Amino acid sequence: MTEWRKRCLGEITSFMSKGIPPKYVERENENTVRVLNQKCNRNFEIKYEESRLHDCSKKKVPADKMLQPGDVLINSTGTGTAGRVAQLYEVPTPTTIDGHMILLRPTEEIDPIYYGYAVKAFQSKIETLAEGSTGQTEINRKRLQEEIVISFPKEKETQERIARFLLNIDEKIKVNDKINKNLAA
Repeated sequence: MTEWRKRCLGEITSFMSKGIPPKYVERENENTVRVLNQKCNRNFEIKYEESRLHDCSKKKVPADKMLQPGDVLINSTGTGTAGRVAQLYEVPTPTTIDGHMILLRPTEEIDPIYYGYAVKAFQSKIETLAEGSTGQTEINRKRLQEEIVISFPKEKETQERIARFLLNIDEKIKVNDKINKNLAA
């Protein structure tokens, strides 16, 4: 019988931070990195098409705010967008996030992919954590850490099996969507 644990999100999160205030430029060069924003986070996925470029020669990006595979991103501001959750499985180019997103990384206790699915499962609850006046709502990070309670198997191997199962389903859905679009064309 598998033993399950329950922890507040803050207890199984090793790093939580808002993004940077970017210095945008139009052209890519050796000093630029991609910046993801709220528009990039839709339907539990990150799309780079809406990303912009930040000039690191004008303002350095702290190393811990450079995105890594497995990072979970939450839109932190805006009515209708605050609370959207997505996970990065790969980072195709050096990338960071702007100040309207929150970056989460799990502790060693939990498999990163399992962690991402667990956080995504709470998207509707996370959306309710937005506070403030109309148009200026923002996710309360203290409440995010304390009120979202994640259940997970104690054994990391079991976490990994569950995560891989869910990831395989998502991959099959993406393939089917491509096939359907191709057939429709």
